[in-house]
Amino acid sequence: MKKIKNLFIAIILIVIGFISYRAVIGDISFELVKNLDIFTSVMKELNKNYVDEIQPGKLTKTAIDEMLRSLDPYTEFIPESAMEDYKLMMAGQYGGVGALIQKLDSFVVISEPYEGFPAYNAGLRAGDIILEVNGISVKGKSTQEVSEMLKGSPDTEVEITYKNLFDDKINKVKLIRKEIKLPEVPYYGIVAPHIGYISLSSFTINCSNTVKDALLKLKEGDPHLQGLILDLRNNGGGLLNEAVNIVNIFVPKNMEVVRTKGRLPEANRVYKTMQAPIDLEIPLCVLINQNSASASEIVAGALQDLDRAVVIGEQSYGKGLVQNIVSLPYNSKLKITIAKYYIPSGRCIQKIDYGDKSNGVGREISQTEQKIFYTKNKRPVTDAGGILPDINIDIDSISSFTAAVYIGQYIFKFATLYSKNHPTIASPDKFTITDADYNEFIEYMKDVEIKYSSPLSMELDKLIKLAEEEKKLDLIKNDIELLKEKITLNNEAELRHYKDEIISLLAPEIVARYYFQKGRMQYVLKDDKCTHKAIEILSDNKRYKEILGFK
Repeated sequence: MKKIKNLFIAIILIVIGFISYRAVIGDISFELVKNLDIFTSVMKELNKNYVDEIQPGKLTKTAIDEMLRSLDPYTEFIPESAMEDYKLMMAGQYGGVGALIQKLDSFVVISEPYEGFPAYNAGLRAGDIILEVNGISVKGKSTQEVSEMLKGSPDTEVEITYKNLFDDKINKVKLIRKEIKLPEVPYYGIVAPHIGYISLSSFTINCSNTVKDALLKLKEGDPHLQGLILDLRNNGGGLLNEAVNIVNIFVPKNMEVVRTKGRLPEANRVYKTMQAPIDLEIPLCVLINQNSASASEIVAGALQDLDRAVVIGEQSYGKGLVQNIVSLPYNSKLKITIAKYYIPSGRCIQKIDYGDKSNGVGREISQTEQKIFYTKNKRPVTDAGGILPDINIDIDSISSFTAAVYIGQYIFKFATLYSKNHPTIASPDKFTITDADYNEFIEYMKDVEIKYSSPLSMELDKLIKLAEEEKKLDLIKNDIELLKEKITLNNEAELRHYKDEIISLLAPEIVARYYFQKGRMQYVLKDDKCTHKAIEILSDNKRYKEILGFK
């Protein structure tokens, strides 16, 4: 209790300090001081009178989180305990064992170890179930909780107790945590004759140099490189400066890429390219989807506005806000929205107006409110809705049955079993699932109860309910029973009916067991619609120029 009282004395002194500061400087509003005083008084009364002993730190964190959540989804408090996650966000690195993890039933499992890092070197593989971390059971814990237990300062020790998904033998291993640097470019290579491909997963410190190095290696490997695909799909963004530097690879020095406008004068800035470009001429396609956000949209949007690249894929996320990170006491930080950004045509692509909270979450700006802007070659583009691709590619949907198989993690489990029974497989560009392989999967699924309701079954249930209400069920009962038989298939029949869909998910999961993330990407690109469209455009220079508005 004495510590808690001391904490509240400190809070009161801080408030008094604020009041004194206002008296001297005069730049803190009465409203702010008043509400700080109210907050302190509430905490003081809770500590004094509440039926149970309170946790001031936890209550304060809850209050801060809810306060920031009322502004927008991007302004957030980062406590000292989340510093490893902060390092991962900013630099793509953290202290840990080097493995992706996911929830599986009541435990957390390794979904993919990073090749060459502590977990991999100690023999942990995809499908290994984590039982304990440093002697503490993790059963029932969330992925986030287990992740925090595994992370820590480099060169510190962590003990993991685990067993394989298909083996009851319990193993213990002590690992020394290392500084884990995630690759910003998980894959680059030649995907068609003289067509290069670079995948960028995040905008962390120096990622522009990684992209630059990848391009130079592609050009060195193929002196006749005639086109490049830059894949920004599922890239949620990151550092604005790195986005500018990546655009700089393809456009001249001193070109405006983006400008920011905020409430404070220091938030108003113009960002221009600062270096000589690497390649001004190479035809370029940028791939985006609905998960491409923030810095990804700056790159795609700037290259579109400057008519330097053909953008292919889906409409992007629509995040046109800029955050800055400021330091707070006790090694904590605040990520705060300070400005909106505007790409070269003058448009801001922010989709949600968080200033309008009439519905409680912010209002999506309608198409009728969107304004038209123009690219360098006078092509029309719009604001307030993310980046619209020059060529839209509809992504194939999957059936509810296939989705149920995937969500039930049967694909993950079978890939683990497959890798246990097959020591090696062909390279990613040559691997295929044979009929024998798929029959193995069907056999594995034989006794599995897949929880799902097909859209047809759900519509039939509605029809039955309506017929009952109208007192006509007896008239159509035989027809309904016949229809039920036709649309209700057993597991094996469904698995055979949706074979192609399931293989499209199963094959890359198997490949990743042997060739990790790089191999998974190599395999997926073979049949990727966006990549194929980009190859088609880059192989036809006349069409490429027509799309970009060159006469």
